[in-house]
Amino acid sequence: MSSTVLTETITLTIDGRACNGRRGQTILELAKDNGIDIPTLCHHPWLTNHGACRMCVVEVEGQRRLVTSCAAPAEDGQVVTTQSEKLSAMRQMTLELLFAERNHICPFCPVTGACELQDRAYDEGVTHTRYQYLFPILEVDSTNPFFVQDHNRCILCGRCVRACNEVVGQGTLNFGSRGTSQMVIADLGVPLGESSCISCGTCVDVCPTGALFDKRAPYFSKGEGLTRRAVICPDDDLGCSMNVVLRSGIIARAESREESPVNGPLLSRRSRYELLFEPTPRLTAPRMRNEAGELVEVSWDEALAAAAKALYANSADRDSEQAPVVGLVSGRLPRETLETFRGFIAETCGSGDVDTLFGPERQVRRAASHLFGDVRECGFEAIQEADVVLLVGFDPQKTHQVLGTWLARKRYNEQCKIISLNARQSEVAGLANIDIKPRRGSEHDVLLGLLHELNNLGHFGGRPEQAARDRWAPYNAERVAAEARISVRDLQRAAKMYAAAQKPVVLYGPGLGALGNPNLIGLLWDLVRYSGAQTADGAYRVRGFQSEANAAAAEELGLKGADPSTAGLIYVLQGDDPFEPQPELSDSLRRAETVILQASHEGRLMRYADIVLPSLRWCEREGTWVNVMGLTQVSEAATLPPAGVRPDDEVLAALAAGVAGEAAAAATP
Repeated sequence: MSSTVLTETITLTIDGRACNGRRGQTILELAKDNGIDIPTLCHHPWLTNHGACRMCVVEVEGQRRLVTSCAAPAEDGQVVTTQSEKLSAMRQMTLELLFAERNHICPFCPVTGACELQDRAYDEGVTHTRYQYLFPILEVDSTNPFFVQDHNRCILCGRCVRACNEVVGQGTLNFGSRGTSQMVIADLGVPLGESSCISCGTCVDVCPTGALFDKRAPYFSKGEGLTRRAVICPDDDLGCSMNVVLRSGIIARAESREESPVNGPLLSRRSRYELLFEPTPRLTAPRMRNEAGELVEVSWDEALAAAAKALYANSADRDSEQAPVVGLVSGRLPRETLETFRGFIAETCGSGDVDTLFGPERQVRRAASHLFGDVRECGFEAIQEADVVLLVGFDPQKTHQVLGTWLARKRYNEQCKIISLNARQSEVAGLANIDIKPRRGSEHDVLLGLLHELNNLGHFGGRPEQAARDRWAPYNAERVAAEARISVRDLQRAAKMYAAAQKPVVLYGPGLGALGNPNLIGLLWDLVRYSGAQTADGAYRVRGFQSEANAAAAEELGLKGADPSTAGLIYVLQGDDPFEPQPELSDSLRRAETVILQASHEGRLMRYADIVLPSLRWCEREGTWVNVMGLTQVSEAATLPPAGVRPDDEVLAALAAGVAGEAAAAATP
């Protein structure tokens, strides 16, 4: 019955045309679907209807008052007029009042030429205002590191407020004061830079005027002459896509792509802003370490020849007592680059020691599959519909910010409860209904304690084997609380909250894999298996996330392990990965006879390198990305590399030719 109502076709007459639509649509939505443009300012397709600006008013036959089309439901048989002298006069008056109320000086506005208020004024023929300008003295808040809030250009449409609440779930922005003193404020009226703002930039995306604008090249990034390239964010394995906006081949800004299958209108602070900045100087020429121990610039020919000679000296094809070549590659690179690098290490260097920089995280999950049996983990839909989310060793607000925004939105709208179990200080703890922060190293005991409590509640039914129950039995809440230094009540509350859920989901992150204990992942799989927490397609309501954006592609390609501890030569293809080596890898890099580093910028790994080769940035690469759910997407190259920087595949091909040349020379009598 309800589905029939939702899909029922209705017909309206709009401006003399018969227009078909669906019952439940507003007049504005139905008109737009039929190619009829009704001017708006406060309306935005991502947001709930607001009806504040009065620009979208229309005349409906039989009604004495003008109707706000963005909020009025379309009814079968209605006769609607969207353009008339009366409506034009009303819209002109509204626009003139808006211009008079604040300081809209178009020639000096950073979004002039791309301003909806300006466009509406041109459309309605507004060239001046008949009302006295108020010329209020209003502040410009530039305390946020990435964008500016200029109250002089705000029309109080409420888009930013609704976006912050409805799309992001952060609730930072709201209205303060009343009348002509009304302002959009952050929290309780603090500067944006001191507020709870997460700098996702969604408010900037929806702002119709110059009241919110990016600090990065504001005048440069608006107007005509812009081109867009669709790229995949290399920051995490969600696979978020975005548009890189260019002018004359230079990046002006990043913007969300509403059609993205993963993130829709959302972008993280990292994707929208931080990726556009280059934190350290760019490498545009090869470098080699001289006899004084300093890295000095050399020609490509000299660097490639030295690298090829060192690679041949350590290759398995040569009778040598030296340890083999080990290849480490960033998991933030396209699948094609990962495959080329794997082939280079295997075929040119004769070594099977190749992995990603965060490969040990994936090794832990593989070990868990071997010990506990593999589990088919759930997709994004299960996360979106979850009523309880258990986060273990995972702070998505820090590592997977779009996922963190989903959870914040669900929590803000009271659609789910959150349990955080993390030994480290986490940002998501501020969202959590229950925050359990155990002593580091006690996570295993806490999970056993949680299983024990759930078993005592009868949540598992008869699913667990007796051996499993016996293993949990000693881990009562009192013992676990004492050993992990947590609250007995919190552990018991967490168990009851999870047991009461209809669609719980368990999410674990890079922090859990970094602990190096596959039993932790196995216990989470046991928890969901014994709970019977499955989706309609049989997947278990649990999902792990990795540090590297293309970790799934690396796993598919068989990059499954490298031991650099005894390597004679270590080749690191870093790209622009902001990788910080752990102590064990640092020791291996120091011990290696030769370290070849291929990187886009100066960084900490250069202190270990003997040969440094320039590499591409994320925006200069094209290729394929596989996200955590197995979704394959293609990323375009947005910009060209600077002079002197060669594509990675060309560098590897040149090195392969150089190694072959060394082998041929050695074989010549």
